[in-house]
Amino acid sequence: MGLEAKCVGRINGHESEGKAHCGDGELEFRGDSKIRWKWSNLSSVEVHEGKLEVRSGDEYAELVLGDQAEKWRYAILNPKSRMDKFGLKPGMKYQLWGDFDGEFPGEARAIAGDPSTASEANCVFVRLHGEEDLPKLIDARQSIAQNGMVWAIWIKGRKEFGETRVREYGLANGLVDVKIASVSPTLTSMKFMIRIKDRT
Repeated sequence: MGLEAKCVGRINGHESEGKAHCGDGELEFRGDSKIRWKWSNLSSVEVHEGKLEVRSGDEYAELVLGDQAEKWRYAILNPKSRMDKFGLKPGMKYQLWGDFDGEFPGEARAIAGDPSTASEANCVFVRLHGEEDLPKLIDARQSIAQNGMVWAIWIKGRKEFGETRVREYGLANGLVDVKIASVSPTLTSMKFMIRIKDRT
């Protein structure tokens, strides 16, 4: 997820057409020349006449984005927290099912207080380790409010268990996937909701 555009890029003076992506803490361009820079390593981020101009160390890139350039600059300079991406807000009831990285519970608590034990949560985070954990999505569906969210979280890059299988299982059990988001360098996630036609 994030911002994407087909555009002209000038990388250290070399111009080519390609595809640019801005999200999950990285700026990427793929054309004849390629970059993949972390936002945290950028020494300058500016916009001039529809061009996003960035520097990383001794390297320089210019992406011709037109009216979207300012939006990209803002995204880089004002990165969303993980909880912003997950849509967790103050006052929401949420639950954590499984083990998460050490900072995750604290980040959730800082936004919405302690996890809830009540039924009809607004959001349930479900940690999946493999096929055996998929039935937890059914339990999570039954634990959320009609307009609530289930975030399935698993390890990136596993051929035997990944996005396709998680999506298929959710769809087969009354959930529809609406968003993908990176959780950490090693974890990814998928947001599910109850189909609108199935909400009562």
